[in-house]
Amino acid sequence: MIAVSDGKLSRRRVPLSELQYSEPANIQVQEVIQRFCEVGLLVRGQNNEGQAYVELADDALLQGWQKLLEWKQKNQESLILQRRLTPAAMAWKKHPKAKYLWNADPCLDLLRQILNSDHNWLNQVETEFVQQSVVQKRKNFVLRGSFIFGFSLLGIIAIVVQRESLTAQSCNSQQSHSSDRLSVVTPQISPTPCPPVLVSTTTTVSTQQHRQIKPPVPVAIATEDFYTRVKEKTNKGDQAKVIQNYNRVISKNPRNINAYINRGIAYYRQGKYDQAITNYTQAIGISKNIHAYINRGIAYHRQGKYDLAIADYNQALSINSKSVDAYINRGIAYRRQGKYKLAIADYHRAISIDDNNGDAYYALGLTYAQLGNQQAAIASYHLAANFYQQKGKTDYQNSALMRIKELQQ
Repeated sequence: MIAVSDGKLSRRRVPLSELQYSEPANIQVQEVIQRFCEVGLLVRGQNNEGQAYVELADDALLQGWQKLLEWKQKNQESLILQRRLTPAAMAWKKHPKAKYLWNADPCLDLLRQILNSDHNWLNQVETEFVQQSVVQKRKNFVLRGSFIFGFSLLGIIAIVVQRESLTAQSCNSQQSHSSDRLSVVTPQISPTPCPPVLVSTTTTVSTQQHRQIKPPVPVAIATEDFYTRVKEKTNKGDQAKVIQNYNRVISKNPRNINAYINRGIAYYRQGKYDQAITNYTQAIGISKNIHAYINRGIAYHRQGKYDLAIADYNQALSINSKSVDAYINRGIAYRRQGKYKLAIADYHRAISIDDNNGDAYYALGLTYAQLGNQQAAIASYHLAANFYQQKGKTDYQNSALMRIKELQQ
């Protein structure tokens, strides 16, 4: 309700539409407005368009309210940023087109930090605007990567063709003898995209089509190894010992949620999905635990029960709407059902929360490859490989690079 102009404060009429926030913050904001109006600090009104607004009751409040002056000094940069952001977000809300987003604005990284911080001051429209801008920025990045890769590939093909032409001219007399040694074989590019592969809804997850994606793990819960593409040494005999250990823990404390989840993971690693599901269900019966829902969803997925898996991921998201792993795994389940748009949307939601997540880009690459969009798949795998390299995940990086190589053959 204040603006900063030439370093000075001034009153500003704020439309009530700008004061809508996500719950429960919205309830608190509306209560503050009501109380301030009751004591005469704020006044309500309507502009010429009939739009309701609130503003400070008197300019004297701007000069005599010491806490307000201190707050202004501390948050002046945020106030200036907000004066740019709010009208842009409202304009996008009226005309939700990509050209109105801030995907190319240098302030987007700062806004993303604010959005994910404990001091998030963005209203509901501003929040949606920033989230969509982040998603659009990533889409553009993938698209640029696809174009760059395409032009690079054309350049390589041109060089190879020129080299073969020169070789042919200089070696006509020995063409039949030396062609095997001197010619360079270039990958053939199909003029039309390949049709998506049809997958039976009862087919279990193949390690050739899926990769390991790990859910957030609470204290004392072992790391899950589902969708494995990097081979791990899992001794089923060792898992039997793990199960025995947790049997003893549960016999002493039948309400130990972590024990049920860990025992479920051990059964899962033995390929005993029904027993794993039973243990996750027992954990959920004690408390609605996000890790139990995600792990049970994975076990359902391995049985080909994709609807049940998606239902569990939905439950996980109801507990934590920013669970990157729930979005990624739900996207994989949607892909197995052939619901590619929903899958891609979930991967982008995961990226909007954690834009350095190699798993999300890898899963995105799998989906684009299945749709026959080779360039987008390669660009996504490149991003996944880069993020894996940054995090020192060499095996995962190599897997992404292998996928690229397969698409280029």
